[in-house]
Amino acid sequence: MVGPRPDPLPRPGEVGAEGVSRTDAALAVDVLTASIEPAWRQREGAPAAGTRVCDLEEVPDGSAREFHFGEGRDVFRLLVLRSGGKVWGYVNVCPHFSTPLNTESNKFILFEHSRIYCATHCAVFRFEDGYCEDGPCAGASLERVPLALEASVVSIGID
Repeated sequence: MVGPRPDPLPRPGEVGAEGVSRTDAALAVDVLTASIEPAWRQREGAPAAGTRVCDLEEVPDGSAREFHFGEGRDVFRLLVLRSGGKVWGYVNVCPHFSTPLNTESNKFILFEHSRIYCATHCAVFRFEDGYCEDGPCAGASLERVPLALEASVVSIGID
């Protein structure tokens, strides 16, 4: 008969063999996870939470639109996808080759309000989670940027 697995951390109020209490260990995890920002926020020109992106009608139903934040070579390219009353945001960079999904300004290849194709290598991404279903980067995902929709105004959401 196998006994219960030992708990790697001491019980609350106790100090373990390494001199670390459960409270100390939990605090360390909280500090580490709180200090890790999503990768998109570390990109040059990344907009802050609450930044207005557009009015909902600026992204026609079933389509995509790109919005730029910043200027020059390191401009932040935000891809906004819309289907009905739902919107999704991603960094407009294909995970396969680090190129934008479009080759011409605001011209995207879309399918049935649910898929967007990379114009460079034909990778297929889902609107709802940015997951690549097919193509050279199958299994990878677009980098999600949270969006908020309030009173028909799209803005950068909170992670």
